[in-house]
Amino acid sequence: MIATNKLIPTLTLILVFILIFFVISTNYKLNKSDSIILDIPKGSNVSTIADQLYKNDLILSSYLFRIYTRVSFSDEILKAGEYEFTASESIRTIVNKLVNGNIFYRKLILLPGLTLQNIMDLGASEGLVNDLENKDLLLEEGSFYPDTYFYLKGDSFASILLKSQETWKLLSQKLWKERDANLPYKSLNEAITLASIIEKEGVEKNKIAGVFVNRLRKGMKLQSDPTVIYALGPKFDGDLRKNDLQIDSPYNTYRNKGLPPGPISIVSEDSLQAALKPLQTDYLYFVSMGNGFHKFSKTLSEHNEAVLKYQINGR
Repeated sequence: MIATNKLIPTLTLILVFILIFFVISTNYKLNKSDSIILDIPKGSNVSTIADQLYKNDLILSSYLFRIYTRVSFSDEILKAGEYEFTASESIRTIVNKLVNGNIFYRKLILLPGLTLQNIMDLGASEGLVNDLENKDLLLEEGSFYPDTYFYLKGDSFASILLKSQETWKLLSQKLWKERDANLPYKSLNEAITLASIIEKEGVEKNKIAGVFVNRLRKGMKLQSDPTVIYALGPKFDGDLRKNDLQIDSPYNTYRNKGLPPGPISIVSEDSLQAALKPLQTDYLYFVSMGNGFHKFSKTLSEHNEAVLKYQINGR
């Protein structure tokens, strides 16, 4: 009896020690220098997952991981998928992540001003299935809504672009119905075309739109550098030269009157709004002042003085 009474406190102490060790070990964080993305395949069991985590230095022990999932009744509910494990994870946080299915979402960003070629290049984004042979997808310049799209590994590129197109279609049609009267556009596509030029020209969108609308009404050439850059395509090296303005292209608004055949990029809502509700002014010209803003002029002589001040003498 005396021996038994002495044994109970000893066993209790051992159990407490084991419990403390277990709690500390399962909450211990291996401070890695970087986060890691790990793909847990479908059909993986606890042992397979534990070994995968251990091989990637994410846990102290695969055995401890298996024990923890067993005592926490989570060994049968770990979800497959691609996960991002941060630089500081413990067995407990990893199991919680796998149980809750906090799968890693990748990002695809469609920025205003991107061309169709820029968008096509995004099809090579990691984890994305490039399936642009989808028959429901009409690849046209200026037909996508600029936004950040989240996707899982193995998701379809075409499905993201279809979603983007549908969003842009609904938004652009809504704005078109709310447009100002007597604008020089025959269709929504023409408005989007001007909006894509405005997108590339600067931040004073409504004012720039007003200039272009005034020039269209007077039958003047738009003379917009971004249209020439678009016409040059991969030949453009970042420096627009005088002889570039003579390129033979329907997109060259220095040689052709009116709007180019179609949009030259993705368009933001603000740019389309500006094209549909331009600022009413008498301005016909503008030139960059080199600070992100423009000098607007009503006459050619005023414009030439601004060019001399900000472009020639300002260099």
